[in-house]
Amino acid sequence: MRNERELILEISRIGHASTSVAEAIHTLQALLAGEIGASVLVVRAIHRVASSLAAESISEFLDSRRFPFRGLYTAPLVVGGRELGRLIACFGSFGSPGELLRRLTAHTAQQLGELLDREHRSPAMSAALWPLTN
Repeated sequence: MRNERELILEISRIGHASTSVAEAIHTLQALLAGEIGASVLVVRAIHRVASSLAAESISEFLDSRRFPFRGLYTAPLVVGGRELGRLIACFGSFGSPGELLRRLTAHTAQQLGELLDREHRSPAMSAALWPLTN
């Protein structure tokens, strides 16, 4: 596994290179799963209930016995100083990661918030914010 600094840099690179939140989540989830063991990333709008599909995938992940350590972390998605949603991150691994996963979740949420902000400022991309702003 890469060290924390390398993971933070790669998460930042993915956040800056992605053209949409969906693309970023897909790429980040694959990166984190490859480094940690397993990951499920879900973005939930602040004023919406999590979809049943998202809730089901989180529940199935946490109920699985594939990894001895299964954890759930959340971090706010902030755009323009306003919390629009939360990142829900589930991780599975073979060892207890201490505070690493909490820090990775917070940094991932920060990068997604910055991507949402860039999308919001682009009129052509503002439709991508619909799950978080409607």
